[in-house]
Amino acid sequence: MSQTLNGSQILKEYHPTLDSSDSPKAQVVLSILAMFTCVCGIMGNSLVIWLLTCRMQRTPFCTYILHLAVADLLFLLCTAITICLEDSLLAYEVMQRMKYFAYTVSLGLLTAISTQRCLSVLFPIWYKCHQPQHLSAVVCAVLWAVFLLMNMLASFFCSKFWHFKNEQCFIVDSTFSTLIMGVFTPVMTASSVTLFVLVRRSSRQWQRQRQPTRLYVVTLASVLVFLICALPLGISWFLFYWLLLPLELKSLFHHMATFSSAVSSSANPIIYFVVGSRGRRGLQEPLGTVLQRALREEPELEERETLSTGTGTGTGTGTEEGA
Repeated sequence: MSQTLNGSQILKEYHPTLDSSDSPKAQVVLSILAMFTCVCGIMGNSLVIWLLTCRMQRTPFCTYILHLAVADLLFLLCTAITICLEDSLLAYEVMQRMKYFAYTVSLGLLTAISTQRCLSVLFPIWYKCHQPQHLSAVVCAVLWAVFLLMNMLASFFCSKFWHFKNEQCFIVDSTFSTLIMGVFTPVMTASSVTLFVLVRRSSRQWQRQRQPTRLYVVTLASVLVFLICALPLGISWFLFYWLLLPLELKSLFHHMATFSSAVSSSANPIIYFVVGSRGRRGLQEPLGTVLQRALREEPELEERETLSTGTGTGTGTGTEEGA
């Protein structure tokens, strides 16, 4: 049990650049791809943060997206730094813990987003009338504070550089891992599946009246990408430190998980702009307009419904003028 989830004894085994001359080509290629993805993701999330803070009127849901973009940006920055580090084990461990902190905050925010969207579909009247005004800001602040405290405890009990005790580190790691993999991930998955089923059942009614809000598509796509791309990194932290596997296999899985998690944190801005765009016309619109459309909570009228409404209005006006 000495090799715990946050145990520093794994540090050298998982350092991506140590002994790089002996690293297989696959790991080198994965590191290069991860670095390129981090650079693209940093630019994308920075753009989202700038638009949400300077160019848009912020809604409660936009608050979640803003904090998610900040967490993804922090994760990508730490990932890029750990890829570049070579021999500084202390700096590498600090960046790893900050990366883990950003990862857990992203998981918590996605869980809150999917749960809130699910409640808005299950109990629309209650959600609209009884939702506290500053609920999103409070939830985000609580998530940042809770995960910061937990990561500080893990750093205090599990770092060989200042305070390391196997038994205490094991307890902290077990509690942390159970909360993440046993609470947040199942809740996020269950709420997303429920939301998907409810949206599918209501699709016929929406086709007759209004299109489903793009916000549901954004939520489901973000959660799906996280589960596919970012969850392997959490599994590697949760499981692989406890298994006696060859070092080469652990290192390869670590590089794959790093690259896939970088893809997950970089994909959200792409999801926002793709969902918010209107085909070729979206290329000519300001990015703030596209992002605002993607994060709009109200459903949109179909184009043909809008056209028919406009035609009916014009016909009625012409009839009145003729009369």
